[in-house]
Amino acid sequence: ELKVGQNPPFLSTQEGKNYTIYCNYSTISDRLYWYRQDPGKSLESLFVLLSSGAVKQEGRLMASLDTKARLSTLHITAAVHDLSATYFCAVDTQCSPDATSLYPNLQLVGPLLLQEL
Repeated sequence: ELKVGQNPPFLSTQEGKNYTIYCNYSTISDRLYWYRQDPGKSLESLFVLLSSGAVKQEGRLMASLDTKARLSTLHITAAVHDLSATYFCAVDTQCSPDATSLYPNLQLVGPLLLQEL
């Protein structure tokens, strides 16, 4: 059974600081995906990582993959409020190419959202 987990499961950020989200999975995988979802909107694909050592960057987000450790990281540099969203990682398995496991509850929260409550 494929298991995918993320750490931390919930993240409250401060503007301008750096953060890392970890995605680990329990089986050998062909590829790893990162997505984001804004409230009320559909999933948006961020990165597809196809091999160990792969690193991709777009704006303030950078993702990397270590297939030996079965770990992917999503780095957020100098967080800004626009990055507030729910982030997902997903993997494909070698034995069932069409089976994807999606871990749904990692959220990056805007910089002052929790501090003002």
